[in-house]
Amino acid sequence: MMMIVRLFPKTDLNKVWHYVENVIAKETSKGATPLYATQAEGMMSVGVIFNVKDPDNISHFLTETLSDFDECHHTKTISLMKPVFFPIPKKKPENIQRFIIRVYTHPKNYKTIYNYLINYKYPFNMFPIYVSYSFGDEDLVMNIAADSRETVNNFLREKIRTMDGVDAASFYPVVKAKRFAPLEKLIEEQKKYLASKSKRLPDGETDKMFDWVEDFEEYALLTGAFPGDL
Repeated sequence: MMMIVRLFPKTDLNKVWHYVENVIAKETSKGATPLYATQAEGMMSVGVIFNVKDPDNISHFLTETLSDFDECHHTKTISLMKPVFFPIPKKKPENIQRFIIRVYTHPKNYKTIYNYLINYKYPFNMFPIYVSYSFGDEDLVMNIAADSRETVNNFLREKIRTMDGVDAASFYPVVKAKRFAPLEKLIEEQKKYLASKSKRLPDGETDKMFDWVEDFEEYALLTGAFPGDL
């Protein structure tokens, strides 16, 4: 299963990111493998995504690895439940960035919103990376790629916040991303949770070599997108 550990700083988020890049990247423990990390504007934490064989496997990282890192004020651990991944389309906008969307709602609405986000027909300038129950800081979490903040903001305002039962929904641009596992391993994990309708897509329509963790940042830099965020 996949789990997110969010690391919150005492004062300096940059120190947390530096620690993630230089220490967690080398973390190896039985049953828990760090796949990648992200930092999103406005969330005041660094999220490290692990692949674990059992939820208890994350305890070594939390109780041993982090014990000597004084800058970490506290952590929050979120299990990604029923994550659904989507293939990266070959045809993408020239300018693109990754965003995290967090949705809050009552349990009676979980399934309806989850299915809506999975089955929604996304436009060319915005496509999903994954959708999952999280039941941590938020109830559902989504990673999405879009050509602008405005595109994502309009999606939230017109399609998500208007749904019955949605208490709140917010989005955060991903400004830093670091992949720890080889790209092949990341793609292998992604395939385990691939959306059923995506499995039927012709190979010619998907970009199997696109690094959905790090390539967005590189893509944005090359095209000049979002210079203020990068």
